Amino acid sequence: MVILASVLVVDDNVEYAQNIAEILEINGYATKVFSTAEDALPMAMDPRITLVVTDYRLPGMNGVELVRRILSERGGVRAVVISAYADDATVQAARQLGAVFLPKPVDLTALGSVVRPGV
Repeated sequence: MVILASVLVVDDNVEYAQNIAEILEINGYATKVFSTAEDALPMAMDPRITLVVTDYRLPGMNGVELVRRILSERGGVRAVVISAYADDATVQAARQLGAVFLPKPVDLTALGSVVRPGV
């Protein structure tokens, strides 16, 4: 199988993150799963990482701050922020960074359109 890209999946609910990762892997993506933004950040600097799917509410640094740090340090990464707690401020903060916001539970069709834009 051809690997299309590498994706970080960050969620403190590791089982949920692994489910998203498995779906992405079935569709040809390499994935790395992390339960905290702090643990994911060093891997996010790898130029093979092209997409980050992160929960907003994480212990320590939140998902929007993770995206902000990644973009400020290396740019060129697409991001999806997911959350079961979607208030306007959270959605707006994600979108201001150019990230896509998706509510939990994640609609797999919507996630697929973000992962493969134009498909």
